[in-house]
Order: sequence, then C-alpha cells, then structure tokens
Amino acid sequence: MVNLLKVVFLGLVAFGLLVYFTAEKPKQIMANDNVVNLIKLESLPETYELVGKKDIISRENLFKNNSETLILVGNHDSLAVIKDFQKLFNINKNIVLVANISSAPWFVKKMFIPSKLEELNKDSKLPMIYDSDGNMVNALNVSDNSKTRFYAYLLSKEGFITKIYEGIVKQGAIDGSMNDDEKKKVLEPLAKLSK
Repeated sequence: MVNLLKVVFLGLVAFGLLVYFTAEKPKQIMANDNVVNLIKLESLPETYELVGKKDIISRENLFKNNSETLILVGNHDSLAVIKDFQKLFNINKNIVLVANISSAPWFVKKMFIPSKLEELNKDSKLPMIYDSDGNMVNALNVSDNSKTRFYAYLLSKEGFITKIYEGIVKQGAIDGSMNDDEKKKVLEPLAKLSK
C-alpha cells in the first residue's frame, strides 16, 4: 500500500513538472504608456502645500484653465537640475515642480527637507509642490523615487496629463557636481519636446 502511494505521488509530481516545463509562456501585451496611463486633471489632489509658502493652494489656482502646464517631478539630485529648466531654455510655458519626497522618514520631512527645498528653490520663480504624503506622485503613477531620476508630464488645455519624458541626472547634482552645460545636455531632449 505504501509503495502504491509513492508511485501515485511520484506520478503526480512528474505530470506536474511535465506540464510546467512544456506549457507556453503567456504573451506579454505591450501598450503605449501614454494611452494606458492617461490621467485627468480632476484625479490630481485638490490642494497643495508649496515650498516657501504658508498658505495651501487649490488645484484650480495652481493649474490654470485652458493653458498647457509642464509638470516636472524630481527628487534630491534631479530637483537641483530641473529647477533650472526654464532659466536654461527660456521655455514660455507654465511649469510646476513636484518634490518627490514621500518616501523619506517623517522626522526628516519635518526637520530637514523643508529648509533644504526652500534653499534649493530660492532663485527659481517656479512653484514647487512639497509632496510629503505622496498624493501627487501617486496620482501621476510615479513609482520610482530614486535621487537622480526625473519625470516630465504635460497637462493639456483639455485637462489631460500625459508623460512625455523621463531622464537621469548625475549623482551629487544637488551638491554642484553638474555645471550649466551638463544640465543643458541632460534637459535638452525635454526642451525640444516642450516647445
């Protein structure tokens, strides 16, 4: 009886392995990210905390109706580069920066990051969203919060947001490892897409 159970068990294992190794892998369907991840303005948070401002601002006041807005999402090193985008390329378009800092520990967000972001954004006239809770990056489907990566989204006049570019900056850019020429080289493809 024990031998019969062993034979049945081994037969089932062998059959399972045979099915596993001979089955076709499912075909992966590739879709255009801009179509799959089409985001509407209404899906963004209703209010925002801006770096260097005491008052909360509403979505309607930050994103103007019937005008295109470039939304640039960065973290640490990439913020140090994208904050100069309009200055380096003289882009005549509304631009909003998003500080992707939601993964930082809560005490760092409260004690160190606000002053660092104010210092970083002091020469820029661009509004910078202090996205401490991650609502904005979640709405934009940004899952990578590495220090050197940045993302660009275009908000159309009709209220649709599409991802138009993704880039990487040199590590240590926040400490001055990139000069203006290097920043221009990294941001040039985005500038061409933004005109």
